[in-house]
Amino acid sequence: MKFLRFLLVSIIVLLVGCEESVEENPVVTVYAKPVSEASSIIEISEQDLELESSGDQIELVNVCYNDEIYIEEEKTCSLKIDCNDTNSCIEWGNKVITDLEADYGSLVYEESVATGNEGISLLASYNVDHEGEMIYTEEKVSEEMMEYHSRLWYSFSWLIPEQYRKAIDQFEVFESGDTLAYVSLHDKYGRYWTLGMNNKDIELASETLVTYLHEYAHFLSLNGSQIDYWVAKEECTSLFLKDSGCFYEDAYLDAFYKKFWESGGHGKIEDFYVSRYAMYSPEEDFSESFAHFILTKTPSGQNVMEEKLLFFYEYEELVQLRTEILARTATWLVRSAGYKPKI
Repeated sequence: MKFLRFLLVSIIVLLVGCEESVEENPVVTVYAKPVSEASSIIEISEQDLELESSGDQIELVNVCYNDEIYIEEEKTCSLKIDCNDTNSCIEWGNKVITDLEADYGSLVYEESVATGNEGISLLASYNVDHEGEMIYTEEKVSEEMMEYHSRLWYSFSWLIPEQYRKAIDQFEVFESGDTLAYVSLHDKYGRYWTLGMNNKDIELASETLVTYLHEYAHFLSLNGSQIDYWVAKEECTSLFLKDSGCFYEDAYLDAFYKKFWESGGHGKIEDFYVSRYAMYSPEEDFSESFAHFILTKTPSGQNVMEEKLLFFYEYEELVQLRTEILARTATWLVRSAGYKPKI
């Protein structure tokens, strides 16, 4: 069944507004990322456009290759990680990217084009059973639709280790001509989240990768461990963003904002942002930069754009996350692109 060519990239982040008195149903703000804004600023040569998915082959065939391990609780194969500290894991990750680029081309290339402006039509909503690695619903959905939507969820959950996504406990599939994906907060304390995916297919696996990681970065930077949703703007002593809330002083986005957005900057756009959509807000810049941090080799820091990628390397836990996601990306791509390494 074709399922990996689905339309996904970007964003609706539904976040609780910070009010002095919190209502039973908190105010939410919607971020929508137009599909037509997805393309990267950086020019990509034709040989870098090789990363096309073949869709039918991503599901696990009950076997891992000899350079992989089987994660039984997640029913997933992952590349064996060969590093033991932060520096060696950075280098190991860079080698994995080099090898993947040699086989598939750029891992961050995007080329979606908007097909309409009809908003979002929800097709189905599911609860996520992380322990059973499955989705379920009380809605009436056909067996074929359930299977297709399960594969959509599985392709995301394959890339993100379970321990890092347990708070994403709802999954929605929708139709839209100009929205690729979203995450939304469905708990006023910032604890539990929904992931939404567009039901339509696209050709590029690289765009799917960027989309997954972009949406995950929203969850990573805007959940209840990062933001105090109960503090009003007048009472916030740290960063307060009107579409997000009051950030804790050790929050990732607080540090990112102070370093790259507080004082502003001037110069060529491509020296500051990894994509055009990153220009929209600190939240979008953080998420776009995070996806490139995972999927590109460590830069030297020649401009602000590269400094934004190096920002994530300051956190050991994010380097560890990068390492684990890249190990899974390698096995995900082998199956999604039909590439079979030597056993």
